[in-house]
Amino acid sequence: MDDPEAGSTWFLSLVSIVLMVVTVLALASMFFGFEASEVERKVVDKPVVELQELKLSQQETLTESGTYEIENADGESEKRYRIPVSNAMNLIIAEEKSRSSSEEISEGSVATR
Repeated sequence: MDDPEAGSTWFLSLVSIVLMVVTVLALASMFFGFEASEVERKVVDKPVVELQELKLSQQETLTESGTYEIENADGESEKRYRIPVSNAMNLIIAEEKSRSSSEEISEGSVATR
């Protein structure tokens, strides 16, 4: 047997090609399936810890009193006071009420003259 039979060579070649294609397609589908599940697990479902910490620190800043410094247009450092937003709203309301009542009193005195 110097030369193999042509039919068996063709059959073996076709079977090998089909097995290789099936193996490559199976591995590709497994790879992309695992990749999608890993992206879902590590990126999409993972809570963003830094963002949550930043949000908590900003909420604490809004509810606490304190001081901080800024630089004005002249380059001088100014000390500023920070108060909770709810306290600031109450102060503004009280200031507006006192201003409106003082305007009513002054208008009343002008009208009686």
